[in-house]
Amino acid sequence: MNLILRAQVATAAHAIVPSWPVESFIAVNPLAGHEPRPFETAATPGVVLARSREAYLADADRGRIVDADLEAALAERVPELAGKLTVGGNSVSAVSVAVLDMKSALWNSPGATEPSAPWLDEYLATWVSSYLNPDPLWPMPHKQQGFYQAWRALARRDPSLPRTARRTVAELPVEPDAALAWALVKLGVAAEAVTETLRAELQYLPGWVGHIKWRAEKIGDIDLLSYLSVRLTLQAVLDLTPLPSSRKPLIAEEAQTTLWHRAEHVARSIGGSRADRDDIAAVSRVLATHPVPDHELTWQKAYELHYRATLVASLRDTDPFTPRPQLQLVMCIDPRSEGMRRHIEVPPDVETFGFAGFFGVPVRFSRYRARGAVNSLPALLTARHHLTEHPTDPAKADDHIMRGRTRDALRQATHRADSGAVTPFAFAEVSGWLYGAISVLRTLTPTLQARIHRFLTPSTATLPSNVTIVDAFTLEERAAMAETAVRMMGIGQFAPLVVLAGHASESMNNLYQSALDCGACGGNPGAANARASAAIFNDPGVRALLAARGIDIPSDSFFIAAEHNTVTDAVTLLDRHLVPQSHVHAALTFDLAQRTAAGRLVKERAHDLPGASPHSPARVQGRAHDWAEVYPELGLAGNAAMIIGPRQMTRGVNLNRRVFLHSYQTELDLDGAALETIMTAPLVVAQWINHQYYFSALNPVTLGAGTKTIHNAIGTIGVLAGHAGDLRRGLPWQSVGLGGQLFHEPMRLTVIIQAPLDSIGRIVSRNQVLRNLLDNDWITLTARNDPAAPWRRYTPYGWTAAPTALKGT
Repeated sequence: MNLILRAQVATAAHAIVPSWPVESFIAVNPLAGHEPRPFETAATPGVVLARSREAYLADADRGRIVDADLEAALAERVPELAGKLTVGGNSVSAVSVAVLDMKSALWNSPGATEPSAPWLDEYLATWVSSYLNPDPLWPMPHKQQGFYQAWRALARRDPSLPRTARRTVAELPVEPDAALAWALVKLGVAAEAVTETLRAELQYLPGWVGHIKWRAEKIGDIDLLSYLSVRLTLQAVLDLTPLPSSRKPLIAEEAQTTLWHRAEHVARSIGGSRADRDDIAAVSRVLATHPVPDHELTWQKAYELHYRATLVASLRDTDPFTPRPQLQLVMCIDPRSEGMRRHIEVPPDVETFGFAGFFGVPVRFSRYRARGAVNSLPALLTARHHLTEHPTDPAKADDHIMRGRTRDALRQATHRADSGAVTPFAFAEVSGWLYGAISVLRTLTPTLQARIHRFLTPSTATLPSNVTIVDAFTLEERAAMAETAVRMMGIGQFAPLVVLAGHASESMNNLYQSALDCGACGGNPGAANARASAAIFNDPGVRALLAARGIDIPSDSFFIAAEHNTVTDAVTLLDRHLVPQSHVHAALTFDLAQRTAAGRLVKERAHDLPGASPHSPARVQGRAHDWAEVYPELGLAGNAAMIIGPRQMTRGVNLNRRVFLHSYQTELDLDGAALETIMTAPLVVAQWINHQYYFSALNPVTLGAGTKTIHNAIGTIGVLAGHAGDLRRGLPWQSVGLGGQLFHEPMRLTVIIQAPLDSIGRIVSRNQVLRNLLDNDWITLTARNDPAAPWRRYTPYGWTAAPTALKGT
């Protein structure tokens, strides 16, 4: 075993972000490996960081970016522009001079292109997909030996390779590290260039490379060493020389005009004919501090500042809500929850909270007698507890399970008949009439077809059951989870009915279904976690321990789980059989309130949803069942900020479903432990989601997934654009744009916190991940101590005054 070579592979792969399978799609920052460096240095091959000059100028024309935004952005990015100068007898600020230059100087960003070796990439993609496909028609021989060994055993008979190459393959070393070492020598790679060569090779097929890294960490059936062994030995066998990729240079302004000409244009626009050579020279010195290649990110900063200042100005400074509410609804921090919370809490006795959608209960969950399980927890955590459910009527449940397994067997037999080499012809003759009728229904009346399907194939969720938590967690563990949840949410008093609503999406023919489910639950629905959390809070033993810790839950408070369908906006109560008679009326009252709120919210969302009408809410909800609908909902499109603080800051404020809302009360977290958990877990996940949308919008081909309309699935691993090639890494275009236009505004996450600045500063200083994100400008942070204090902005050098709402000039 070559330990040095393995270490070099690990070093070369350090910046690669693992890519989850599409069945549990987890939003990640695709450039997370670059976070230890400034954001502006992340422009690598295949990546652009900002929009076009024309897009920003259009924003300026419509008032979305004003001069004050540009000046504030320049003050942040180029502190040297703090002074003044005289041009044509006029005293002007340096930043205003730079603003004039930004509006007139020409610049262009390079297109997003990735390194490509067409034949080699296609060849390797075919082999990797054959090896990893979990449900192939013909399993790959020798798969149990590992990827490199399987390829070596089969490639010697591969007719796509020259005969001499096949003979050489047969003589290759058996072990992948030995083969990689042989290939590097054969290719003439110097010892000091090995790591850089490997890093360059990993830039090809980035989708497959990211997924291989994930599988190496989570499953272990393939790793990047074996992948590189195949790639490099193949190049050595075929005498292909690996060449490090180079970044396409930015087309700088100096290639189109000179610094002097830029300065002359700005000087004449200020001083007219009175501007002389001395004036032009003074302007030149200003412009030299802000070269044209820096303009695009200054425009982007201004674009973000305008939104941030407007958002901060909209927040309220009201006193805490003191009367005991009659209903409390706890929802995920997901921006899609913001609309439901806003509409349902119109009555003063209704209170809502935001909390990570797994409700602090990280579990592996399986339904009653299910053959599989899902990890319903954040990607940052590892499942250590397994939950299941037990039906209240075992005999009825067993009969239901038996019928379900019969349907599964029929479905599997149908799939095999439809997928075989010869059987599809006979299968089409026998069943074509049935599937033809079903297709007509699915196309013309998708909602009716869905109702018929539900009637014929009822879900196990229709069976009354209880989630068993006693066997999975000790009493102390359950109490600790409940205490953490209360302190993180900032619940000071409890209503008679507390609804814990997880969320899920519902759509047909959508390979990115899991991207619309709960990210805090590993790309799964959050119902299981909500049910477990409700069971924990209703546990008398847990309440007794909480009371000893200063958290008193009244005896008349009952917790119940629910699930928010983000396509229809229905919030359905779960486990209704557990509702005591004393709370039946409260549950019915909630049903009425959520239906009213859902109706309002569906009409609101229809204004943004492509092809939808606010006058036809039923059609908006029916998108969940339409197999031709590429916009079942808009997911988290538009997400731009995260607010951590009491609901009073945002209650009644229309945030347009763009903000992650995490409830927090300083008074219930005196040591700051809850705030640190929020900042190091939910905040980081929100940043992943934000950057996933950001880079998918700006780089739809290289960091996104392109259009859904040509996607094909590779088992449950991922999707291809067409029938071959690399795995798509990010979100489909339909998640961020329509036609050729973006509807998602790509902005880095604005974080707003109401908590003591000293506590926030200490948390940031002792967490390297937060320091990387904040000090390197991947996200921004604005905070205040309390409602009476001014807003302050975090900088690497301390807190500074935050700009107020910016006016046009």
